[in-house]
Amino acid sequence: MAVDYETIVNTDLSGLDKAASDWKKMGKRFGDLHDNYRDHVKAAVEADGWQGESATTFKSQAQITLEEYAGARDEAQAVGALLEEAHSTLTDRRGKVLEARDQAVEAGMDVNPGTGRCTLNLDRLDEAKAETYREDPAAREELEERWTKKIRDAVKAVQDADENFRLALAADPDDGNRGLLDGFNGALEDDAGAANAARAEELYSKVERGEKLSREEREELDLLMRENESDQEFSRTFITALGGPDGVIRTHNELTDRAYYEDTGQKKHYLGLDRHLANVVATATTVDGKDKAADERFYDTWREQLREAGVETYDAEVVGGEHSGRQVRGYQSLVTLMQNGDGYDREFLHDLADDIRAAEDPDKGGDPDIWDLDGGFAGTKEEDGTFSPDRNSWFANDPYDGVLGIMSKDPATATAYFDPASEAGEDRLKYLQRDRDWDVVNTSEWRKVEVTGPDKADSDSRVGFGAALEAAMTGHVPGEEPRGKNPTHHSEAEVRVLESVVKSYAEAAAVDKTAIPENIRRNMANALAYYPNDVHDILGKNGDFTRDSLSSEPNDVDVKRQHMLQFVRGVAEDGGAFRTIHDSQVKMVAGEIHDLGREDLMEGTDRARAVAQVSGQVMGSLDYIRADVLGSQRDDEISQNNWGKIYAYHTIGTPVTAVPVFGDALQRLVDVGTGQYAEQLNNEVSNKTTEDLISAYRREGYPRLEEMLHIRAEQVGISEEDLASPEKAFQSTIMNDAGSEYSMALGDAEGAMGDRS
Repeated sequence: MAVDYETIVNTDLSGLDKAASDWKKMGKRFGDLHDNYRDHVKAAVEADGWQGESATTFKSQAQITLEEYAGARDEAQAVGALLEEAHSTLTDRRGKVLEARDQAVEAGMDVNPGTGRCTLNLDRLDEAKAETYREDPAAREELEERWTKKIRDAVKAVQDADENFRLALAADPDDGNRGLLDGFNGALEDDAGAANAARAEELYSKVERGEKLSREEREELDLLMRENESDQEFSRTFITALGGPDGVIRTHNELTDRAYYEDTGQKKHYLGLDRHLANVVATATTVDGKDKAADERFYDTWREQLREAGVETYDAEVVGGEHSGRQVRGYQSLVTLMQNGDGYDREFLHDLADDIRAAEDPDKGGDPDIWDLDGGFAGTKEEDGTFSPDRNSWFANDPYDGVLGIMSKDPATATAYFDPASEAGEDRLKYLQRDRDWDVVNTSEWRKVEVTGPDKADSDSRVGFGAALEAAMTGHVPGEEPRGKNPTHHSEAEVRVLESVVKSYAEAAAVDKTAIPENIRRNMANALAYYPNDVHDILGKNGDFTRDSLSSEPNDVDVKRQHMLQFVRGVAEDGGAFRTIHDSQVKMVAGEIHDLGREDLMEGTDRARAVAQVSGQVMGSLDYIRADVLGSQRDDEISQNNWGKIYAYHTIGTPVTAVPVFGDALQRLVDVGTGQYAEQLNNEVSNKTTEDLISAYRREGYPRLEEMLHIRAEQVGISEEDLASPEKAFQSTIMNDAGSEYSMALGDAEGAMGDRS
């Protein structure tokens, strides 16, 4: 029976510590007895020259006795160590229960001493809060339940740990038939994780053999994994007993076969076991340096075995089962498994990715068709570029892309993988951008007989690659909220990756504007949105048009303006991606205009002129790119309509920018640059050439910037008369600079694009 709240808070755990000490002392005494018996009894009789059946019988019994002493010694020491570990763990978790109780009391709760149930005591609240909860019983109930759950969860953690140690102490491992049949067992492990690994492996093996677990076994296994999967001794012992990489792969395949095809009513259970298995792999393959020799022994063996298992073929229902004639490769199954876990070691992810490449890269002796399967395994692509899962979309048919996706969850690992400061990083990026065969889907058609067609890419091709690049360039996990005080400040390695990616894809886009792969365009746009100031400097050139490259702030990005324009043009094939870049830059423009004061705009200061010039260059460059995209797509109605639909302004499409939008004044400027005025530029483009669109943008695009400057001038109190006067600096200098640089930027961008393709 599990210990309850009342028992936990009232129990003195110091007895466990004393018991641990006593067991260890007992182990030492049994060790002394073992040594004395070995040296003074068994050895003395054997040295006496005793012969015959009685001597043989004695020697046999003496060996058993010696083994019993050894078993007693080792078992007592192991029990002592387990009790010591239990004392430490249970003390810590009991402390969490007491902490949760005390916090609940501080929050105004009365905590039932028997059950831990919380009840709000209105007399302990100030009158305003008390009245609120009197009038809203539902809110009061929700608050009480929240605190009760916090205590209940802490109690559950104690109960789980208690049961985990009970199972460890009750373990009966194989001791190699030493000593008496039912005697002391010196094989008992002195670590709870290691002690319970054999039982966990036994239950997983039952599943792998096709057997079903009882409800009690499922609960036991879930507890064992939940409590021990982060324990390295447990994890390494467990997967070694399971059969190494081959056993892990076979077990995973069986779990997914049952979850998705054979026993779907228990899907949650099987996928839970799969997640535990993934987390065990993460723990086992982590090289933490605590025991370098043990780390290296295990890791080197695991990796060597995985290289073999990774290219082996296995039966799996996802490709039709054992009677279909189709099989999956081990790496495909392993990466599918790993997608369910997290916390993988950098070295393991890098090595795994490189080993997968070695299996497929012809220059390394690999087979470029090794991952090819019939049919695709992607979900349905949505308008926002994400994929909705379907029946088979959980399967990592492209394991290299899959492991890169896993890597994107740890940006520092992704950055290190692609960092061009190393020869390996530069080579990896080149291979994935230019040399890799991404076509992993077999095709065929019927012409009286089935004829094999050319391979093609799956519809989610490069999704993992794009996410890994975004993480590597930004230091942030794609799709998550930016972290840190300065999300637009980046490490030197992140900047190096950005520079390499922009330059290499810019060169490709200069020849073929569709060269940047479809599924990574939004990742590339998101990356630029994490460098808003730098991109602004590069596109605007700080008003200095004689320099081809410049030092940008704050990250000193070394990218030529021409390359940045070519890169943005390639990304802009996706309307949503272009919108992300556009919004980010217009917010920068709005922020700089908002920072101008009355004197700047009245006198035409150098500061105001620089803002006008840079703003004109940035907005003109982006409008040319918009025109070039829409002009090149004018004959492709579906493509054009999708670009416009995705581009439509419903919310700001920027994941991050250095300019927070606070206050109505700045928001008005942003709305002008990114709202309906910008959206109208996408409409009614049918039958217009790029040249027609550029002319239209000179008339309709520039007025956005003009209006933003006018709005700011009005906000700082400049009269309409002064704004309209051609003799005043606002018209003669600021507006003139903005207009001329906008027009110049349209021409500069056209020159950067080269021949339209």
